[in-house]
Formats: sequence, C-alpha cells, structure tokens
Amino acid sequence: MFRTAALLRKVRVTIPQLSPSHTQARIVQWLRANGDTVECYDPIFILECSPDVVTPGYRTTEDHKPLMIVETHEEGILKKIESRCDVWRNVRQVIGEIDDGDDNDVDADTEIVSEWIWQAYSHEIETDETE
Repeated sequence: MFRTAALLRKVRVTIPQLSPSHTQARIVQWLRANGDTVECYDPIFILECSPDVVTPGYRTTEDHKPLMIVETHEEGILKKIESRCDVWRNVRQVIGEIDDGDDNDVDADTEIVSEWIWQAYSHEIETDETE
C-alpha cells in the first residue's frame, strides 16, 4: 500500500462538527467495521445531523435533520469503534480510532494521537418505489 501523506500512529475518529452551530448527530449506519482497513476517501458512516447544522431560514422544515455520508482522509485500521447506532452524540465525541499499525517509528512509551481529517457530503437513503 502506498501512503499519500505522512500518517500519525493513531487518529481519533469523532462525530464531526459540520457547521459552527452544529451540536449533535447520530450514526444511522456504519459502512466499515472494527478491524477494517480504511484508505483515503473511504466512506465510513452515515450521520443524521441535528437541525442546528443548517441555519433556520435555510431548513426545508423546522426539524429537518439532514443525512451526511462521512469519509475519512486517513489510512490504517479502524479500531475501538462505538458501533451503536441511533444514539445522539455531541460533536467532537470520540467514537473510534484509526491506527496505521506502524509502531517502528514510535517509542513504546509515546502515543501520538491526532484528530482525524474527514469530509462529508449530503446523502439520501434510496427507497424502493416499485410498490
């Protein structure tokens, strides 16, 4: 595997804050599991965001909770994920980590941890309209 950028030993995966006013979100679906290897641009979960992610004047309804698909820009093994869905969590809450598995360049007593780099896109769950 070729790395596209320098990677720290461990990266904390958190509930991303998608706007300055955004306070909470819940994971609707995990797209990866504990122990999966992830690469840059891999989608890892789908979030339902609290309505405050969008300014009130721009919401489709007052309680609109948009869905977002979140991808990682990190590479490594997804570990210690908080796999429970449908639990509302505060933004920046740690829900797992990505570990590059390379302990050769890190002293055994040193743990290098960083916040993760992510990107999110608007998402809609497809429904079967053939009924």
